[in-house]
Amino acid sequence: MEDATEEPILAQARPARRMGVGWQIFWFLFHPAVAYAIVNVCTPLLARGTRDTLLPLLPHPSSSGRFEYLYSHLFVFSFIPGFVAGLGNARFLHKAAQFAWLLPAVIPAYKSAMFPSPSVFQGQLSAAVHQYLGGGFTIPDFRNWHEFLSIARSNSDMARGRAQKNFTAPVYAGIGYSLAAWIGLGTEPNRKIAERVTTWEESRFGPHS
Repeated sequence: MEDATEEPILAQARPARRMGVGWQIFWFLFHPAVAYAIVNVCTPLLARGTRDTLLPLLPHPSSSGRFEYLYSHLFVFSFIPGFVAGLGNARFLHKAAQFAWLLPAVIPAYKSAMFPSPSVFQGQLSAAVHQYLGGGFTIPDFRNWHEFLSIARSNSDMARGRAQKNFTAPVYAGIGYSLAAWIGLGTEPNRKIAERVTTWEESRFGPHS
C-alpha cells in the first residue's frame, strides 16, 4: 500500500520539476534577448540624441558622421542602457540575469575563431580583434539615400561597424546587464527597490492574492 501511494506522489512531482527547468531555460534566454533589444533600439537612439542634442552645446562639437559617432562609442551606448535595464532585475531577482552576457559572447567568439586572415602580413587573431573590437572608424556623413547607399557599398569601416553593432555590442549590453544584476542580487539597495516596487504595485492594483 505504501508503494502504491508513493508512485502517484512521484508522478505528480516530476511535472513540477520539468516546469521549473523550463522556466529556468526561458529566463536564461530572455535576459540575453533583452541585451539584443537594447542594442537594436536604445543604443542608436542614445547615440543620435547625444550627437544631435548634447554635442552642439560643447565648445568644440564633434563633426563626425552619425554612423562614425555611433560605431566609435558602441561600448558606452550599449553598456549604460544594459546596466540600467539590469537594475530592473531588483523586482524579479532572477539569477539567470547574471549570465546575460554569455550567449551574446558565443557568436563573436565563434566568428573570431573562423575569421580569415586577410594576408600573410596580418594574423588571424589581430584581424579578428580589429574587425570586432577595433576603433578608428572613418565614415563620412550623408545627405540623402543615394549617398548612404554609396557609402555602405564602398566604405569598409561601415561593414566593420555593422559587424560590431550586431555581434559585439550585445556583449557590452549583456555585461552591463549582468553586472547590475550581480550587484543587485542580495544587496540592501536591491531589497529596497523591490519593496518600493511592490508597494507601488499594491497601491495601484491592490494587494497580491
